[in-house]
Amino acid sequence: MLIYLCNIHNFMKKYCGFCLILFLIIQFFSCKDAEHPLPEWEWDDSTYTLLPVEKKPKILWIDASANFKYFANSQENIQFYLEKTKDAGFTEIIVDVRGTSGDVLYQSNIVAPLTKVGETERTATWDYLTAFIEKGHDLGLKVHANINTFVGGNMSNSGTGVVYREPDKIDWLTILYLPGAQGLTNILYDGNSITKFFNPVNEHVQNYILSIIAELATNYPSLDGIVLDRCRFNSIESDFSNLTREKFETYIGKKLTNYPEDIFRWDSTPNADGTYNRIEGLYFKLWLEFRAKTIHDFVERVRNTIKTINKNIQLGIYTGSWYSSYYNEGVNWASPKYDPSQKYKWATPNYKNYGIADLLDFYMTGAYSKTLYGSGEWTVQGALQQAQEVTKGDVLVCGGLYGLNFYNAPQDCEKAVYICLTESNGLMFFDIIYLIMYDQWENVKAGINKALTNKK
Repeated sequence: MLIYLCNIHNFMKKYCGFCLILFLIIQFFSCKDAEHPLPEWEWDDSTYTLLPVEKKPKILWIDASANFKYFANSQENIQFYLEKTKDAGFTEIIVDVRGTSGDVLYQSNIVAPLTKVGETERTATWDYLTAFIEKGHDLGLKVHANINTFVGGNMSNSGTGVVYREPDKIDWLTILYLPGAQGLTNILYDGNSITKFFNPVNEHVQNYILSIIAELATNYPSLDGIVLDRCRFNSIESDFSNLTREKFETYIGKKLTNYPEDIFRWDSTPNADGTYNRIEGLYFKLWLEFRAKTIHDFVERVRNTIKTINKNIQLGIYTGSWYSSYYNEGVNWASPKYDPSQKYKWATPNYKNYGIADLLDFYMTGAYSKTLYGSGEWTVQGALQQAQEVTKGDVLVCGGLYGLNFYNAPQDCEKAVYICLTESNGLMFFDIIYLIMYDQWENVKAGINKALTNKK
């Protein structure tokens, strides 16, 4: 569908008279499935191409915490569900081995093991990651290990993670700039922040995370890839520590006289719904640029670390697909060739220099809308189109789906899978827990098979 649209667009621009243009448009609409409306966006001369569907990765994500009760103590369950994964048409899996607490599900000399989630305790002594690698590879599935990157703890089970065990690492946590009376607050003490994020600017934090990644790449050489999730700032409210202020002042070559208001300030009066408006300060745009550079430079360090140890291990990243506001998380996941300052008022001309797409081997964008078709980034179709346009062919873009959206809409599940495999360069389904809970294996399988046979 995409190639057909692009060819029509280019042909009309270059060669067609009015009559021929009208004829082609009528022909296109007359054969178009009403279920797949023509997107409203105007196609540009994109640099990306679509692979044949059979060559596109079809990835199933396996979250650490959500699936803990199924897999923590049972290799039989691992075998059973990987066989279902293979039968459904998936070709790769992502095994989450560093959950949102920061504790791990592999043999580590750096991080404590994850031993309890909810009421489930892990008593098994076999290596969780090795079990997935061996069983997955036996079935012909590629196996990637995911880590939740800049996390150090989670409020669950009365507080789990390194920051609850090692008080000296509390200073590594991000400082939030919250509205109202809260002001500057260490995230550990913010009851609304379930996951406790580190400060990505902190070099001690970066070195700690890099040591974890290096250990993974070294001790598990048969891994097909390492994936970074939550490789970002916690939110637009972070990080406002003294350390980050000093680093930012060095970056811009000036001392701030009114911090954090020089970045932004909160309106003193809340809205009717209790939220506060944010009023941008003099250095807000440069602050966004600085944050994007921080994540870019760290991802570059990650890539160098992995490839130095084992060049065959791929580097992948997941982010949300809502590029227009993803500056909130401090990540420019576009190509350095894409200049957002031409479209978005929040971006400086230098913001483009810190795009990370060219550092990745594959990229998963969370097209997590319930709306399937349309031109906006809050539709599955539109999100995939935008992701490929802003990444400019620098990286393979896999469309990510959120399984919970389809708990009572099995046909939408099938359609969404089909969209990802025909309008992007792969599929990532988050998460296996929803396939287990809602038994939608056959719907995913039907979507994959439909894409493979290109049935309308």
